[in-house]
Amino acid sequence: MKQYLYNYQTIVVFSEPVRNHSVLLRCEPYQGTYMTIDSERVIFSPGFKMRRGFDAFGNRLIYGMDREAHSTFVSVSTGIVSMQPYQMKSERIPLNIYLMPTTLTSLNLTLENSTGKDSESNAEFICHQVHEMLAYVPNSTTVNTGAAEVLEKKSGVCQDFAHVMIGLCRNAGIPARYACGFLEGTGETHAWVEIFDGYSWLGFDPTHDRKIVYGYLKIAHGRDASDCPVSRGIYSGIVNHGFIQRLIRFPLNHGESNGIINENIQVQVTLQEL
Repeated sequence: MKQYLYNYQTIVVFSEPVRNHSVLLRCEPYQGTYMTIDSERVIFSPGFKMRRGFDAFGNRLIYGMDREAHSTFVSVSTGIVSMQPYQMKSERIPLNIYLMPTTLTSLNLTLENSTGKDSESNAEFICHQVHEMLAYVPNSTTVNTGAAEVLEKKSGVCQDFAHVMIGLCRNAGIPARYACGFLEGTGETHAWVEIFDGYSWLGFDPTHDRKIVYGYLKIAHGRDASDCPVSRGIYSGIVNHGFIQRLIRFPLNHGESNGIINENIQVQVTLQEL
């Protein structure tokens, strides 16, 4: 067992004051898995009234809003977790939903040599092939880019690597799902894949071409990235006597702006072994 300190900080600065600002966050460790939460704390900007809940996949949610005008939103999630090797029992959700294609994972391709062995070996083979097929290129895709387009471009980011691997695993008859959270070190949030081997869920990271053992703090999972975004928000504002209502995602697509109110978003993640 290993112990890790995590810190997840998001700062959003608006170019003009906004109000009626609602947020929905997945920013706390997933419960009931390979991790034990030893301590945790979440801090938000003053004025936000926050509540907790769970989504349909069992991911922890924090949601709330601030009706008053403000120009900055800050959230910090920090704590200490103890980790065992990455492995999780199956939940009550039917496995067949992780065999069905989605808009972001649909592929008309099955890799040779990806069937016939045990699920873990096949997934490890697919993980390596995805790593070899794709180049990691920041800002080369958007949150709406599907696996088929990623294969055509032969490039993407961690979300895209995960979606391609999920599509190939499902085509090989392996239940697979999208997972996101923190990777050991300092940076931003990360995405990887979980596959079901018939007994439990195992983790694979096609971006780094490895089976996951330690150093990955899971926040959420779903059929694809659209099921478990780490952050969502909506706000309203008045600029030059005009009214705007804006849905924001963290992170935004590269260079995205609403043309009236700009959001400067800074995200930093730290996961450090103690």
